[in-house]
Amino acid sequence: MFTVSYRFTIHTDKNSDFEESWKEVTQLIYQYGCSLGSRLYKASSDSYIGIAQWPDRQTWENADISSFDTNDWRSKMRTCCSSIEKLDELELIHDLWAEKPQTT
Repeated sequence: MFTVSYRFTIHTDKNSDFEESWKEVTQLIYQYGCSLGSRLYKASSDSYIGIAQWPDRQTWENADISSFDTNDWRSKMRTCCSSIEKLDELELIHDLWAEKPQTT
C-alpha cells in the first residue's frame, strides 16, 4: 500500500466549502482513480491534514480524474486553500490499524 499525506491551509470562513469539495474530490478519485480512499483531519481552525491511500505508487501517479470532474470540484477545493503542501509519500511496511468492530 502507498500513502500520501497533505496539509491544506484554508482561507478564513472557507471550512465548509473546503470540506464539501474535498469530499467530492475524494469520492471521484476513489471511483475513477482507483484510490483506496482518504481521511481528512482538522489540525487547527484553518488547517487540515489529508491522508490518501493507494494500492501502489504507480496507481497514484497514473490517477487522472479530470474528465470525470464535471463539476470542477478540484478547482473549487483549491480556491478554498491559501496553500496545499504534500507532506509525505509513504510505503506501508506493517498494517496494525484496527477496523471498527462490527456489531451484530
